Parts: sequence; structure tokens; C-alpha cells
Amino acid sequence: MNSGPEFATGLICGEVRGGTTPVYERVVLPGLRGVLYSRPCSGASGGDIHYLSVCGSGLLSRICLADVAGHGETIAAVGTAMHAHLLRSVDTIDERKVLERMDRRLEASGLYAMTTAVLVTYYSPSRRLTVAYAGHPPGWLYRSREKTWGTLQMATPPPQPSKFTNLPLGTGLSPVYTRHRFKVEPGDRLLLVTDGVIETTTPNDVPFDTEGVTALLNSDGCETLASRLLSALHAHADSGRLSHDDVTFLLAEIVDGPPGPALWHVVKNRLLNRRTRLLR
Repeated sequence: MNSGPEFATGLICGEVRGGTTPVYERVVLPGLRGVLYSRPCSGASGGDIHYLSVCGSGLLSRICLADVAGHGETIAAVGTAMHAHLLRSVDTIDERKVLERMDRRLEASGLYAMTTAVLVTYYSPSRRLTVAYAGHPPGWLYRSREKTWGTLQMATPPPQPSKFTNLPLGTGLSPVYTRHRFKVEPGDRLLLVTDGVIETTTPNDVPFDTEGVTALLNSDGCETLASRLLSALHAHADSGRLSHDDVTFLLAEIVDGPPGPALWHVVKNRLLNRRTRLLR
């Protein structure tokens, strides 16, 4: 069991970083600071996938956690396809389109491995946080003003007639996706998990469940809360190694975004930096 996150992670504009390998690291994104933890239950990689990205302007941060029902080459192929798609989608604001196109991409590739996913986008200039789920467990949102945690989910419009909604990726049913939009402020936090967290069981098969997560949530900072959650999972399993399933979670706090007008960052990162690279 790790004692704490190992190093800070920052991404450059237009970059997507992640995969299926183990991590316990600090996350640094425009307007977000936090901790990412992911451990396969066996081997050097598992069925949980984690990706972080920043748009070409350096203003739009994105987090993707996914859980693939499969193993070995299937997971590797899904992870590769997801990375390529997220790289093409770093500037796509609407998560619904990203998920729908990702589902079609996996289908076109012949990859029908059932994959749950959560896609979170944060746009720091307007402090807008949006979330879309593909059959994935809902996350939690902490409001610093009220000092309370709630579900990272809001009431959504009814689905279109004859349309499947918010299904996992890879079903072959061409679902549509809804999204949840939040106005946030510095000090607010979010927690995302995969099934491996809530399905951690005691030796006599009692699940940790969402109640176990909720009971831990308080006003601690991300690193402290991440450490407490990890310790609680090991204590619940009565084991130094979580072997029931892959376990992934991300805790992030809203912080001030890049200073200055948004237009300046668009010009600087899309035009000036590109011109500098071309002149080298």
C-alpha cells in the first residue's frame, strides 16, 4: 500500500496522458489540482483506464475514468482507441458528443468490450463543470460554501423516444448521452471512482458500497482524503492488497485558472507557441 502520491503531473496544451498502468500521483490541470490513484488487482496493467487532457488553448481540462469488462489484448486495444479519440476531441466541449463518437469508434473497430466511463470537463474562465456518464457510478461534489458533499448528478430531461440513454460503451446499441452541468468555485471538490472502490468487500463479502465512501467525506484536502479513502478500503478488505478488482479514484479541487483574459491564452497557446515551434 502506497503512503502517498509520488509526483506532480502537469500537461501541455493539446496533450492526453494516461492508460491502464498503476499510478498514485498529484494532478495539475488548468483550474484543477488533485490526486489520481489507480491500481490493477493483478499484473502491471488492468481493466481500469484513466486519461487526463488539456485543450489546445490551455483552458479546458478533461478527466476520463473507464472500466473495461475484459482482459489482456482487449483492454489494451480499447485503451489505445480511447486515447486516439480523446486526443482528437481535446477541443470538443460537449462530452455527449465525445462519448457518442467514442462509442461509434469502438464499434467500428470491432471492439465490443463493455466499458463504463465518466467524462468530466472543466472550463476555468466560466467555472463551468460538466459531467457525462456511460453506465458509470456517479461521483460526488463538495460545495465549499455549504461544507457539504452531494451527488455529482442532476435531474436530466427524459430520453428521446426509442433511444437508449447513458449505456456503457461497446453495447452496439448506439446510445445517446446526457450531461450534468454545475457552476463551481475555488474550494469545491469532486470525487470520481470506478466499481472497484464501491465493490471492495470484507472477508465475509460485505461491500464497501457508496455508503462507505459517503461516510468518509469531509472537508479535508484532496491528498488527505485520498489517503483516508485508500486506508479505509484496505481496512475494509482486511488486506494490504486489494485483489478483488482494479481500483481507481480521482479527487480534485477547483482552483483559480490561468490568469488573464481567455482570448490571450487562445492567442498565446494556439498561435504564438505554434509559431515558435515552427521556427525552431
